[in-house]
Amino acid sequence: MTVISIPQSHQDPTTKMHILIIGGSGRTGQLTIEELLRRGTPTSRDDVRAAFQVHVPDVVIVTLSAPRASDSPFAAPISPPRLMADCNANVVSAMKEFGVRKVVILQAFGVGDSWKNMNCVLQLLMKKSNMIYQYEDHNHTDRDVRASGVDFVLVRPSRLVDTDAQEVKLWQQDGKGVPLMASISRVSVACWLVDAAERNDWDNTAPVITN
Repeated sequence: MTVISIPQSHQDPTTKMHILIIGGSGRTGQLTIEELLRRGTPTSRDDVRAAFQVHVPDVVIVTLSAPRASDSPFAAPISPPRLMADCNANVVSAMKEFGVRKVVILQAFGVGDSWKNMNCVLQLLMKKSNMIYQYEDHNHTDRDVRASGVDFVLVRPSRLVDTDAQEVKLWQQDGKGVPLMASISRVSVACWLVDAAERNDWDNTAPVITN
């Protein structure tokens, strides 16, 4: 079961509709949730504030990714260059307003200080493909969130794959030593994001994670 709150109108974003979704794990249910979320967007500061007003959270988890022309990670971006940075700025602004201490943000291995520890083959691939635009957006987020004063965990998984959950390995020193073909299952990442939200072990760090 999932409860989603969306503004009833952009003229009055404080007026909210709360919708309970039962069966959201099915294909049609997932599409319904996506449509509801589309109608309340983190690019709008008022929409973000409205979401916080429903029930002030203890922690925020952000799993945004910039839309692309197709599902391929190399497809051309179809979003503004600072989409993730601006959305996260709205989240941080609302956190400060409502007294929320901590945010957990999904990024990628190679963002920020972990870039220097990414294999040179992968660095070249990023530089020569459309993926570099998403990395630049993540880097804006990294700088802005660190300077914001809120507590954070910037989670940087290696290549995402659709396999079963496995034990998660944390790499010290910004991912130094991560193998070229390292990967991690999406479900493992999802579980670890929740762990990072519930625990304080990794607060104000940017861990690289793999399976």
